Amino acid sequence: MINSYLLSKINDINNWISNNQTVIFIHIVNVMSAIIIIIIGTLISRILSNAIRHILLIRRIDLTIADFLAGLIKYSIVACVVSAALSRIGIQATSIITVLGAASLAIGLSLQGSLSNLAAGVLLIIFYPFRSGEFVDIAGVTGTVINIQVFSTTLKSSDGKIIILPNSKIISSVITNFSREHARCNEFIISVAYESNIDEVITLLRGVIELDERVLKDKEIQIGLHEINTSYLNFIVRCWCKTHDLQNVYWDLLKNFKVVLDAKKFSIPFSKHIK
Repeated sequence: MINSYLLSKINDINNWISNNQTVIFIHIVNVMSAIIIIIIGTLISRILSNAIRHILLIRRIDLTIADFLAGLIKYSIVACVVSAALSRIGIQATSIITVLGAASLAIGLSLQGSLSNLAAGVLLIIFYPFRSGEFVDIAGVTGTVINIQVFSTTLKSSDGKIIILPNSKIISSVITNFSREHARCNEFIISVAYESNIDEVITLLRGVIELDERVLKDKEIQIGLHEINTSYLNFIVRCWCKTHDLQNVYWDLLKNFKVVLDAKKFSIPFSKHIK
Protein backbone atom coordinates (compact mmCIF):
# COMPACT_ATOMS: atom_id res chain seq x y z
CA MET A 1 0.00 0.00 0.00
CA ILE A 2 2.75 2.43 1.04
CA ASN A 3 4.97 1.36 -1.85
CA SER A 4 2.13 1.96 -4.28
CA TYR A 5 1.54 5.43 -2.79
CA LEU A 6 5.24 6.33 -3.06
CA LEU A 7 5.42 5.06 -6.63
CA SER A 8 2.36 7.13 -7.44
CA LYS A 9 3.93 10.30 -6.01
CA ILE A 10 7.22 9.65 -7.81
CA ASN A 11 5.34 9.22 -11.06
CA ASP A 12 3.45 12.46 -10.42
CA ILE A 13 6.75 14.30 -9.83
CA ASN A 14 8.29 12.81 -12.98
CA ASN A 15 5.23 13.80 -14.99
CA TRP A 16 5.33 17.34 -13.57
CA ILE A 17 9.01 17.65 -14.43
CA SER A 18 8.39 16.33 -17.93
CA ASN A 19 5.52 18.74 -18.49
CA ASN A 20 7.39 21.75 -17.08
CA GLN A 21 10.92 21.28 -18.39
CA THR A 22 10.92 24.63 -20.11
CA VAL A 23 9.80 26.48 -16.98
CA ILE A 24 12.33 24.67 -14.82
CA PHE A 25 15.11 25.41 -17.30
CA ILE A 26 14.16 29.10 -17.34
CA HIS A 27 14.22 29.28 -13.53
CA ILE A 28 17.62 27.57 -13.37
CA VAL A 29 18.99 29.98 -15.98
CA ASN A 30 17.57 32.95 -14.04
CA VAL A 31 19.07 31.79 -10.75
CA MET A 32 22.45 31.19 -12.38
CA SER A 33 22.23 34.59 -14.04
CA ALA A 34 21.45 36.23 -10.70
CA ILE A 35 24.47 34.55 -9.12
CA ILE A 36 26.69 35.67 -12.01
CA ILE A 37 25.30 39.22 -11.73
CA ILE A 38 26.16 39.33 -8.03
CA ILE A 39 29.67 37.96 -8.58
CA ILE A 40 30.48 40.27 -11.49
CA GLY A 41 28.78 43.26 -9.86
CA THR A 42 30.70 42.79 -6.62
CA LEU A 43 33.95 42.54 -8.57
CA ILE A 44 33.12 45.68 -10.56
CA SER A 45 32.20 47.61 -7.39
CA ARG A 46 35.55 46.70 -5.86
CA ILE A 47 37.51 47.65 -8.99
CA LEU A 48 35.66 50.96 -9.44
CA SER A 49 35.94 51.98 -5.80
CA ASN A 50 39.68 51.25 -5.78
CA ALA A 51 40.15 53.10 -9.07
CA ILE A 52 38.25 56.16 -7.83
CA ARG A 53 40.23 56.14 -4.59
CA HIS A 54 43.48 55.99 -6.58
CA ILE A 55 42.40 58.85 -8.86
CA LEU A 56 41.39 61.03 -5.92
CA LEU A 57 44.73 60.42 -4.21
CA ILE A 58 46.60 61.28 -7.43
CA ARG A 59 44.67 64.57 -7.51
CA ARG A 60 45.85 65.17 -3.93
CA ILE A 61 42.39 64.76 -2.41
CA ASP A 62 42.64 64.08 1.33
CA LEU A 63 42.89 60.36 2.13
CA THR A 64 39.92 60.56 4.50
CA ILE A 65 37.63 61.92 1.78
CA ALA A 66 38.99 59.47 -0.80
CA ASP A 67 38.31 56.47 1.43
CA PHE A 68 34.81 57.67 2.30
CA LEU A 69 33.77 58.36 -1.31
CA ALA A 70 35.24 55.07 -2.51
CA GLY A 71 33.29 53.20 0.16
CA LEU A 72 30.08 55.07 -0.64
CA ILE A 73 30.38 54.25 -4.34
CA LYS A 74 31.13 50.60 -3.57
CA TYR A 75 28.03 50.16 -1.38
CA SER A 76 25.85 52.01 -3.91
CA ILE A 77 26.93 49.68 -6.72
CA VAL A 78 26.38 46.61 -4.53
CA ALA A 79 22.82 47.81 -3.77
CA CYS A 80 22.10 48.18 -7.50
CA VAL A 81 23.59 44.75 -8.20
CA VAL A 82 21.43 43.08 -5.56
CA SER A 83 18.34 44.79 -6.97
CA ALA A 84 19.23 43.59 -10.50
CA ALA A 85 19.82 40.04 -9.25
CA LEU A 86 16.45 39.96 -7.47
CA SER A 87 14.73 41.26 -10.59
CA ARG A 88 16.36 38.49 -12.59
CA ILE A 89 14.73 35.79 -10.47
CA GLY A 90 11.34 37.48 -10.69
CA ILE A 91 11.34 39.72 -7.63
CA GLN A 92 10.61 43.18 -8.98
CA ALA A 93 11.78 46.37 -7.31
CA THR A 94 8.15 47.47 -6.87
CA SER A 95 7.44 44.28 -4.95
CA ILE A 96 10.43 44.90 -2.70
CA ILE A 97 9.28 48.46 -2.03
CA THR A 98 5.77 47.21 -1.22
CA VAL A 99 7.11 44.68 1.26
CA LEU A 100 9.41 47.26 2.83
CA GLY A 101 6.55 49.74 3.04
CA ALA A 102 4.35 47.21 4.81
CA ALA A 103 7.11 46.63 7.36
CA SER A 104 8.36 50.23 7.43
CA LEU A 105 8.20 50.61 11.19
CA ALA A 106 10.16 47.45 11.97
CA ILE A 107 12.71 48.12 9.26
CA GLY A 108 13.04 51.76 10.29
CA LEU A 109 13.81 50.72 13.83
CA SER A 110 16.27 48.04 12.73
CA LEU A 111 18.10 50.40 10.36
CA GLN A 112 18.06 53.40 12.67
CA GLY A 113 21.62 52.78 13.85
CA SER A 114 22.96 52.24 10.33
CA LEU A 115 21.24 55.34 8.96
CA SER A 116 22.51 57.49 11.82
CA ASN A 117 26.03 56.12 11.26
CA LEU A 118 25.77 56.97 7.55
CA ALA A 119 24.56 60.51 8.29
CA ALA A 120 27.31 60.96 10.88
CA GLY A 121 29.90 59.74 8.38
CA VAL A 122 28.78 62.41 5.90
CA LEU A 123 29.07 65.08 8.61
CA LEU A 124 32.58 63.89 9.53
CA ILE A 125 33.64 64.26 5.91
CA ILE A 126 32.05 67.71 5.57
CA PHE A 127 33.50 69.18 8.77
CA TYR A 128 36.58 66.88 8.99
CA PRO A 129 37.41 67.24 12.72
CA PHE A 130 40.15 64.71 12.01
CA ARG A 131 41.83 63.06 9.04
CA SER A 132 43.67 59.83 8.35
CA GLY A 133 47.01 59.77 10.15
CA GLU A 134 46.02 62.18 12.91
CA PHE A 135 46.16 61.21 16.59
CA VAL A 136 42.85 61.83 18.36
CA ASP A 137 40.90 61.24 21.54
CA ILE A 138 37.24 60.43 20.99
CA ALA A 139 35.14 59.97 24.14
CA GLY A 140 38.15 58.64 26.03
CA VAL A 141 39.40 56.40 23.19
CA THR A 142 42.78 57.46 21.81
CA GLY A 143 44.53 56.35 18.65
CA THR A 144 45.73 57.23 15.16
CA VAL A 145 42.98 57.51 12.54
CA ILE A 146 43.39 54.80 9.89
CA ASN A 147 40.30 55.58 7.81
CA ILE A 148 36.72 56.88 7.90
CA GLN A 149 34.25 54.51 6.29
CA VAL A 150 30.56 54.95 5.52
CA PHE A 151 29.38 53.54 8.84
CA SER A 152 32.43 53.51 11.11
CA THR A 153 35.88 54.97 11.75
CA THR A 154 38.95 52.85 12.47
CA LEU A 155 41.68 53.89 14.92
CA LYS A 156 44.97 52.24 15.86
CA SER A 157 46.01 52.66 19.48
CA SER A 158 49.57 53.34 20.62
CA ASP A 159 49.96 49.70 21.66
CA GLY A 160 48.79 48.37 18.28
CA LYS A 161 45.12 47.64 18.95
CA ILE A 162 42.58 48.26 16.18
CA ILE A 163 39.55 50.20 17.44
CA ILE A 164 36.38 50.55 15.36
CA LEU A 165 33.99 53.30 16.41
CA PRO A 166 30.45 53.83 15.01
CA ASN A 167 30.26 57.23 13.32
CA SER A 168 27.13 58.15 15.28
CA LYS A 169 29.04 57.76 18.55
CA ILE A 170 31.85 59.95 17.24
CA ILE A 171 29.68 62.83 16.06
CA SER A 172 28.00 63.08 19.49
CA SER A 173 31.26 62.89 21.48
CA VAL A 174 33.98 65.34 22.44
CA ILE A 175 36.83 65.05 19.93
CA THR A 176 40.37 66.08 20.85
CA ASN A 177 42.72 66.30 17.88
CA PHE A 178 46.37 66.20 19.01
CA SER A 179 47.82 66.43 15.49
CA ARG A 180 45.97 69.26 13.75
CA GLU A 181 48.23 72.07 15.01
CA HIS A 182 51.84 71.97 13.85
CA ALA A 183 53.17 73.01 17.29
CA ARG A 184 52.17 72.14 20.85
CA CYS A 185 53.20 73.20 24.33
CA ASN A 186 54.93 70.97 26.86
CA GLU A 187 54.18 71.85 30.46
CA PHE A 188 56.15 70.71 33.53
CA ILE A 189 55.91 71.17 37.28
CA ILE A 190 59.42 71.04 38.79
CA SER A 191 59.67 70.88 42.58
CA VAL A 192 62.77 71.80 44.56
CA ALA A 193 63.53 72.26 48.25
CA TYR A 194 62.06 75.30 50.01
CA GLU A 195 65.43 76.94 50.69
CA SER A 196 66.49 76.83 47.00
CA ASN A 197 67.52 80.05 45.23
CA ILE A 198 64.62 80.97 42.93
CA ASP A 199 66.60 82.91 40.32
CA GLU A 200 69.25 80.22 40.07
CA VAL A 201 66.65 77.49 39.54
CA ILE A 202 64.97 79.52 36.79
CA THR A 203 68.32 80.14 35.09
CA LEU A 204 69.23 76.44 35.18
CA LEU A 205 65.87 75.34 33.78
CA ARG A 206 65.97 77.94 31.01
CA GLY A 207 69.49 76.88 30.06
CA VAL A 208 68.36 73.25 29.62
CA ILE A 209 65.50 74.32 27.38
CA GLU A 210 67.59 76.65 25.24
CA LEU A 211 70.14 73.90 24.56
CA ASP A 212 67.46 71.67 23.00
CA GLU A 213 67.28 72.47 19.28
CA ARG A 214 63.79 70.97 18.97
CA VAL A 215 62.30 73.65 21.20
CA LEU A 216 60.80 76.44 19.07
CA LYS A 217 62.70 79.62 19.88
CA ASP A 218 60.16 81.88 18.17
CA LYS A 219 57.61 81.03 20.86
CA GLU A 220 57.87 82.22 24.43
CA ILE A 221 59.54 80.04 27.04
CA GLN A 222 57.73 80.50 30.34
CA ILE A 223 59.36 79.64 33.67
CA GLY A 224 58.05 80.95 36.97
CA LEU A 225 57.47 80.17 40.62
CA HIS A 226 54.09 78.46 40.63
CA GLU A 227 53.54 77.49 44.26
CA ILE A 228 55.16 77.99 47.67
CA ASN A 229 54.62 74.99 49.92
CA THR A 230 55.74 74.40 53.47
CA SER A 231 58.59 72.14 52.38
CA TYR A 232 59.15 72.77 48.65
CA LEU A 233 58.80 75.22 45.79
CA ASN A 234 56.93 74.41 42.60
CA PHE A 235 58.16 75.94 39.34
CA ILE A 236 56.03 75.83 36.21
CA VAL A 237 57.85 75.43 32.88
CA ARG A 238 56.25 75.84 29.45
CA CYS A 239 57.92 75.53 26.05
CA TRP A 240 56.79 74.77 22.51
CA CYS A 241 57.96 72.25 19.94
CA LYS A 242 56.67 70.61 16.79
CA THR A 243 53.77 68.26 17.42
CA HIS A 244 55.60 65.13 16.27
CA ASP A 245 58.46 65.90 18.71
CA LEU A 246 56.22 66.58 21.71
CA GLN A 247 56.62 63.35 23.68
CA ASN A 248 60.34 62.88 23.05
CA VAL A 249 61.05 66.49 23.98
CA TYR A 250 59.11 66.06 27.21
CA TRP A 251 61.04 62.94 28.21
CA ASP A 252 64.45 64.42 27.32
CA LEU A 253 63.86 67.77 29.04
CA LEU A 254 62.56 66.11 32.20
CA LYS A 255 65.67 63.95 32.35
CA ASN A 256 67.98 66.91 31.72
CA PHE A 257 66.23 69.01 34.38
CA LYS A 258 66.98 66.28 36.90
CA VAL A 259 70.61 65.94 35.79
CA VAL A 260 71.31 69.70 36.00
CA LEU A 261 69.56 70.18 39.35
CA ASP A 262 71.40 67.19 40.81
CA ALA A 263 74.71 68.57 39.56
CA LYS A 264 74.02 71.86 41.36
CA LYS A 265 72.97 70.01 44.56
CA PHE A 266 69.33 71.06 44.41
CA SER A 267 67.03 68.72 46.30
CA ILE A 268 64.03 67.56 44.24
CA PRO A 269 61.09 66.34 46.35
CA PHE A 270 59.15 65.14 43.33
CA SER A 271 58.10 66.17 39.81
CA LYS A 272 54.96 65.69 37.76
CA HIS A 273 53.53 66.54 34.36
CA ILE A 274 50.31 68.52 34.08
CA LYS A 275 48.28 67.58 31.02
